Amino acid sequence: MYITRKLFSIKPLLRHSFKSFTPFSTTQIHPYNYSTRNFSREILSRVRIYVVQSRGFHNNRVCLVQKKIIKKIEKEEKIEEEQDTLNLEEDELFPTAILQGPLTERTSKITPDVSPEFYKLYQEAIQKTQKTTPLHGLPRHGRLNNLIYHIQTREDALLLPKAVAQWRKKLLPSTPITTRLIIKKCCEVNSEDVVFQMLTDRAQYALLPSQEGFRRIMLAFANKIVDPSMDEMSLSLNKQEILDNLYKTFGLMTYYDIPQYDVHLYTILISASLKLESWERVDITASELLEKLDRMNNEALELPPIPSDWEKSELLKHDDKFNEYSIESRKIRLKSCIDMSDILYKRYTESNLDENKAESFKKLIEIWNKKLDEQI
Repeated sequence: MYITRKLFSIKPLLRHSFKSFTPFSTTQIHPYNYSTRNFSREILSRVRIYVVQSRGFHNNRVCLVQKKIIKKIEKEEKIEEEQDTLNLEEDELFPTAILQGPLTERTSKITPDVSPEFYKLYQEAIQKTQKTTPLHGLPRHGRLNNLIYHIQTREDALLLPKAVAQWRKKLLPSTPITTRLIIKKCCEVNSEDVVFQMLTDRAQYALLPSQEGFRRIMLAFANKIVDPSMDEMSLSLNKQEILDNLYKTFGLMTYYDIPQYDVHLYTILISASLKLESWERVDITASELLEKLDRMNNEALELPPIPSDWEKSELLKHDDKFNEYSIESRKIRLKSCIDMSDILYKRYTESNLDENKAESFKKLIEIWNKKLDEQI
């Protein structure tokens, strides 16, 4: 016969002991036969051992059940932390192979070409926008603009995406002025491909470009194709790939709900395609330009009347901040449109490809020349 119950009440002794499913409970006493000689002595000794052990663990505030639960929770938190370290936000709309080098790898390497002043501000921005940074430790809202302003080399621009991404994760403000400054500085240091990649990932970088911003990026790409001093050896991509990036930049405008109806933007596409003799793209883009000509917004080409001396001084102040709206820049754009139209007019006239297109471009040349004559 086996013992399965307590022989006597020991509740006062085990009042603070563990529950019945722990190794220190009296119900864990193994069954013994009644025929055992020293039955009562062995039972009391085992009970005494369990009582002493349970009291000792209670005094030390140790609970095996809680320890198991804590270990399990720590293990789950460790697994979640490892999963959080996976950077799943580096996926791109366009692969980095089409850009000028793998930017995601190059941004983590510090080279001697990085300017010291920029790198100091960059390190400060990265440290203050970590995942564990408290609210009172976040940087001031103008620090990002200050960092962008100090971009001096291409290597500086290659570090920028990481700082902007962390800034975005901390929900710090980013305005259209910030985006305009990024585009301006990147294009100045021959890094238009960097801002192009950032524009392809709207969720990660949250840029707010304007039509003028896209115009500046497209001009930077087109100048590498049109400029005769730019040879293939000095470019990390061949000119055909740069032309692809140019058209993709134009296509990104719809991604940001920005209208593409601008004659000068089409002029940039056609001029670059003419330089590389990509006739199929020339014909398709020219046809689209003429089809949408009635809906085109020619504000970028509009030349205001000749201003007075006071108006000239006000325009100069305005041009210091927004050079794309200056009269001189509009004249340059208008001349580029006339040159493009003249080339297409000769092409369609001499080869008898399309007389209607030739006539349409001839009319555009006359209208735009008349605008230039009014400013002389």
